[in-house]
Amino acid sequence: MPQPSPRSLDRRLARRLPRPIRQAVAAAGLSLPFLALSTLVAAAEPVKVTYRVFVGGVTALDVDATLDVAGDHYRVAVSAVTGGTIGRLFNWRSDSQSDGNVHGDDLRPTSHRQTSLLRGEPRNVTLTYGPQGDVSTSVTPPPETDDREPVPPALQRDTLDPLTAVLDLLFAVGASQSCDRSLPVFDGRRRYDMVFSEVGRRIVDPSRYSIFSGVAQQCRVTYKPVAGYARSSSGGRFWQRNNPADRPPVNLWLAPVAAGYPPLPVRLETDSDFGSVVVHLTGVTPPAADRRAGVSPQPVR
Repeated sequence: MPQPSPRSLDRRLARRLPRPIRQAVAAAGLSLPFLALSTLVAAAEPVKVTYRVFVGGVTALDVDATLDVAGDHYRVAVSAVTGGTIGRLFNWRSDSQSDGNVHGDDLRPTSHRQTSLLRGEPRNVTLTYGPQGDVSTSVTPPPETDDREPVPPALQRDTLDPLTAVLDLLFAVGASQSCDRSLPVFDGRRRYDMVFSEVGRRIVDPSRYSIFSGVAQQCRVTYKPVAGYARSSSGGRFWQRNNPADRPPVNLWLAPVAAGYPPLPVRLETDSDFGSVVVHLTGVTPPAADRRAGVSPQPVR
């Protein structure tokens, strides 16, 4: 199927943004133990990575992420801002941060917050986690103003925020070389399961858009809606809850690109109403001293 031209894509985005932008961030937003996690990264300095998100072949977002694990505490911070052609049309930014503790091989969040501006109105989420797995929420605007089904407190209990869920996957892959797992996630408005499945080791070919090439672990991510979704079905394909086949999967490639840290995302691909969504790794500090990871018969272009 041919991709829309940049000009026609701009007109369509102008009518409906920032929903596809939010879809791309959710897919990325963007959301690793032979040893216990605290042992694995206790001596590592914070790692900073940058990504560029393309939607339908057009630059949509620039993403900065920082991961810091010190002793038994972790912090993940992600900022996304519109860039390229879309950035010239729309000024949108989102900032998220998750803090938590490492207990053996488990991650336990203590707080999560996200701030963004949508159509000139702030959209903020603050989650605070109690010692018994309970979650206190502060959401602006309240979920009911979006005509969402409420998420009962029982479904919020013992969940992870989106950033902690992705970090959990990274450490698991670094430990076992397998993506297979299902994690309960509550983002303040929606409750869903992130289901990760193993695809295998693949070669990511060199690209002028990315600093990474080489062997990476490919995981497939699907979403199982549980509660908190809009009663209408106008949310676009990514968050539709009708048939799981209607929600395009996310393909994620992970590789050890930062010294002292587990594998990090180096590429992401999914689909949207506006064409393919592709996320490329554009920078990492500090980089790994040696990126050699073996051989794979399956190239990714």
